[in-house]
Amino acid sequence: MKKNIIVFFAIVTAMLFVDLLTKYLTDGHDMSVHNDGIAFGLFGNMRVLFVILNLLLSGCAVVAWWLYIVKKTGIVNDIMNVGFALFICGAIGNLYDRIFFGYVRDFIKMPLFSPIFNVADICLTIGTGILVICYCIASFKKTEKTGNAT
Repeated sequence: MKKNIIVFFAIVTAMLFVDLLTKYLTDGHDMSVHNDGIAFGLFGNMRVLFVILNLLLSGCAVVAWWLYIVKKTGIVNDIMNVGFALFICGAIGNLYDRIFFGYVRDFIKMPLFSPIFNVADICLTIGTGILVICYCIASFKKTEKTGNAT
């Protein structure tokens, strides 16, 4: 368990550093966009609401992770730890921007994909994907062992 905690904090620290550094280096350039809304710029100018929601949702994710997934099911592995670390890093990176700037600094534009995003968004997306896939696989394996579908 100690190794998982060290890996978790190492990933969060490293990716948060990359997120904040890339935002700093690109802020003010033509490619940089100040997103005061949520995904795709929806619901702009609601800074306080988004900070509160981000804190609540991140807190709920932490509680759900530790109380349900880790304690109740006993499903924990290195890949899920990485997924959770990426999810938390993405939440912290965008929360930092909302608190200190009032908007999220986006700068990555892909051809054939209209939204502009940042490293924190990538961490959130990949982390969530890893968690969902791992949880589904682990639940399937647990169902196979017990023979019960829940």
